[in-house]
Amino acid sequence: MKRNSSSVLATKSTEPETFSAFSESHCLTQGSLADAALAARRYLDQNPARRALILRDSNSRLVDLDLSGDEDLLVRKAEHFVVPPSATTGLGSATSQEITLLPRHWEWLSTQGSSPSAVLRKLIDQARHDPQQQVDDLIRHHQNLTYRFCQALCGDLPNYEDAMRALFASDENGFNGSTSDWPQDLAYRARALAKPIWQAATL
Repeated sequence: MKRNSSSVLATKSTEPETFSAFSESHCLTQGSLADAALAARRYLDQNPARRALILRDSNSRLVDLDLSGDEDLLVRKAEHFVVPPSATTGLGSATSQEITLLPRHWEWLSTQGSSPSAVLRKLIDQARHDPQQQVDDLIRHHQNLTYRFCQALCGDLPNYEDAMRALFASDENGFNGSTSDWPQDLAYRARALAKPIWQAATL
């Protein structure tokens, strides 16, 4: 019996933005940006030859926060750090961007009885509300999240390339097998990010 896709496709959250600090093999903490910055700084103070990275959990992107100075200054830096709006927030703000169409596309648009912009908006809205398109978008979104996380932290780990091939092939067994020799915290986070892919693939 197939599950209702809405349970899997509900990706928006009202939870506060969270960040994670990672060493090469461990998750140091997950919480506010200040929490992550302090954990990363303390780890580096104790392990000056190692590295610590901060990731924004909502998009798995690295946060380039200056960790210098005392802890009070670091907290102030984190509290005033400008976090770019996420591409998935759906705020609905209009931005002007160029698109490239071939002559046959312009010819077809000219026959539709509405402006090209109106026709394109209608086509996009139809695609956005198509159940299969929603599933495809969800899979692509979590593939990108997982890939960015793995690229930042797991690129030197065993079977990384095999794991990425399995990720984009929606191969759960292959992905889990390829990450089995990774440090526990990194494998756990990568698998958690990828889990919605396997769920959506069964719809």
